[in-house]
Amino acid sequence: MGDWIADCGVPNIYTASVRDLPTIHGQIVTHYLYHRVASMVQQFIAGMNSCGQMWEIVAMNWREFLPLFTNATQKLSRNDIRNLFTISWSPQGSNHREQEEETVFQWECWLMSIQEEEMDISFEELLVFVTGADSIPPLGFPQKCQLDFYNQEDGSCRIPYSSTCSLCLFLPRGVTEEEEFRRLMFLALKGSLGFGK
Repeated sequence: MGDWIADCGVPNIYTASVRDLPTIHGQIVTHYLYHRVASMVQQFIAGMNSCGQMWEIVAMNWREFLPLFTNATQKLSRNDIRNLFTISWSPQGSNHREQEEETVFQWECWLMSIQEEEMDISFEELLVFVTGADSIPPLGFPQKCQLDFYNQEDGSCRIPYSSTCSLCLFLPRGVTEEEEFRRLMFLALKGSLGFGK
């Protein structure tokens, strides 16, 4: 590893003794944390400052910009998820609307169960399933996520699915049993391994 350590800015590695290890360790850490990325950081700062000295504004008001430049996300709550979605209802008074209301009731119960940690599913997993992102972006999504519905065909059972491109979650109409809804959502979220798998 001598050549690698020398490339980290420690040319005296070949003549070092065991007593020099703490100093060499500190030099390697300094290289990886600061020197290795210094040119990239300077390029980033120069790029930001090319837009009306934006980096200078960020540096002076760093507390306000902290959520934008750091991952300061908190654990998602039921209200976060509820506020993220709009429901695509069928016309009032239709049979579809009545079935959709039954499904949405089960959806609300399911969200409450996640909030109370009664199951092995998190809101972050749900968000990944619907959007592909594990946290809400600092500036939000380009549009609200949509809750849409489909009909179950006789003799078959389609599990809920999503379109991460359109930020849409599709749920089956007319699910009246809590256990059935939980089973379907568990299969949908835990049974998928990701894109193309």
